[in-house]
Amino acid sequence: MSQPIPSGSLTGRTALVTGSSRGIGADTASYLAQAGANVVINYRNKAPRAEKLATQLRELGVEVLVVGADLTDPASVADMMAQVKDTFGTLDLLVLNASGGMESGMGEDYALVLNRDAQLNVLDAALPLLHDGSRVVFVTSHQAHFIRTTPTMPEYEPVALSKRAGEDALRERIPALAEEGIDFVVV
Repeated sequence: MSQPIPSGSLTGRTALVTGSSRGIGADTASYLAQAGANVVINYRNKAPRAEKLATQLRELGVEVLVVGADLTDPASVADMMAQVKDTFGTLDLLVLNASGGMESGMGEDYALVLNRDAQLNVLDAALPLLHDGSRVVFVTSHQAHFIRTTPTMPEYEPVALSKRAGEDALRERIPALAEEGIDFVVV
């Protein structure tokens, strides 16, 4: 188990957490704000939850930007990054948390589009805002990380395979990120 981030240790830093209106993303945004980071809350269709979380985090004395963006839509991602740039100028931490693939009516390839293609697009769109000392974190699942060696539930297998494809594709970017002084971590 990792040590908690000391209060105020991220003061003056900015973090974008994708899919942060609920669940692990909301908890991550809260954790970062408690440590003093300004936070960008991203959501696809949970605006009321995102705004409620933003209100709570602002009470901690940090600046919060709430941005609705469909990560599978490059124009939507570009608009989100423009808002981040206009508000904060740069990013210190990009947490790629948003994922999915079990939603009904989204198309057969939706899991791969969201869990691999969109993750790469978000990273590419964020690169101009990242700098030496920034960090990118990709949030995966146990089932996805170990899908090649450990079977999972049949219903989850397409998601696990697509998240693993996203992890692999992002890991291929490590040398280029390292050249820019940007860390990459999978959790």
